[in-house]
Amino acid sequence: MGILVGIDGTGSAFLPGAGRDQEYDVAFANSFVKRICNAGGTNSRYFRGPVALGGGLVPAINDAFTFISQTKNRGVSEPVLLTGYSRGAAGVVSLAKKLKNARIDVQAMLLFDCVDRHLFIDAEIIPDNVKYVHHVIRDPASSSRESFGNDGLLYYKGKTNYPAAYKFLCTHGGMGGCPWTPGPGQLMSDLINEGGVDGATTITFQQDANVSTQIWAFCQAFINTHGFMR
Repeated sequence: MGILVGIDGTGSAFLPGAGRDQEYDVAFANSFVKRICNAGGTNSRYFRGPVALGGGLVPAINDAFTFISQTKNRGVSEPVLLTGYSRGAAGVVSLAKKLKNARIDVQAMLLFDCVDRHLFIDAEIIPDNVKYVHHVIRDPASSSRESFGNDGLLYYKGKTNYPAAYKFLCTHGGMGGCPWTPGPGQLMSDLINEGGVDGATTITFQQDANVSTQIWAFCQAFINTHGFMR
């Protein structure tokens, strides 16, 4: 098994704390990053994503770096594997850069809809200490979270194996394994409205659930090839 670190997406709360963590764990109970880390073996570590405005992401990156460094220092020679969703995906790109500076290679990186929504993190380019990248992103035709630009789309050609960023027609939530569910009076055939500045999407609740399942299936070959799960 590898040394696996995952950083999940952004929660809805604005302040950290035990109450926020409880709410977060319910909302992200079935997230792809959590599923992977929970089945990743003894050298795996899962980190909750940041609060709504991004606070907590930098500490998660630093704690993840410490975990990997200490695991390596214990003599564990397994390859480093990274996964992340949304801002958490940007976090693991930043983590990979810290690992490069420490001369630690990353065997594989699995990103779920990496977004550029943090002032203090530059996740535009995948560093060249990462050997393999698998990145799934939402199709712009979904009209989901149109205010969220994607990050982690560039890389060092010839050093990193990164075939493409694969597009899926579902919401940003569905991309991370947290598809939307209907509220009171809503049907699975209704279109999802994400509220706020983004508003209406072109995706129904049923489509979001179906495509989210397809994304998980699509990633299995990469997950199995690089040993993300036991």
